[in-house]
Amino acid sequence: MQQTSAIATAEVRLEYSAGWRTVDEARQDESFSELITKSIEVPEELSLEEFIRLDAYYTGVIDQMLTAQTFRTAGLVDGPFVEVAENIGAIYFSNEFARSWWGQVRSDWSATGDTDFMKIVDEAILAGEPGRARRVYESIKAEVAPQLKNPKI
Repeated sequence: MQQTSAIATAEVRLEYSAGWRTVDEARQDESFSELITKSIEVPEELSLEEFIRLDAYYTGVIDQMLTAQTFRTAGLVDGPFVEVAENIGAIYFSNEFARSWWGQVRSDWSATGDTDFMKIVDEAILAGEPGRARRVYESIKAEVAPQLKNPKI
């Protein structure tokens, strides 16, 4: 009976998340990468409109994490949620804006009543490497730049 309830909950979250993904796809036009860049490089210069776009984006990321945890709890997906959270924390929350955003909205998500989810997400975000996006960018740029000067045919 409990398994059936968990599966039903996961199915509802799946439908709900599909809606979020559709919204995210529509929201992420060419200017979105510029917005992410601005949030990393000069977050203090973000306008209210830009903040609202980023707020919706990060809300979608956390919502996807909640869906991933729900699926694992229902037994529909194997593997610990901690691993998913750590990957998402490292990739999406490696800049000061994203971390600050989580600090400001965290209490909104605690209304789920799932203290395990909150603890795992908190730890994953804090464990992520600050400045990861810039480090990866600089490393790729350094690796690719010599190849662009001397392309292999």
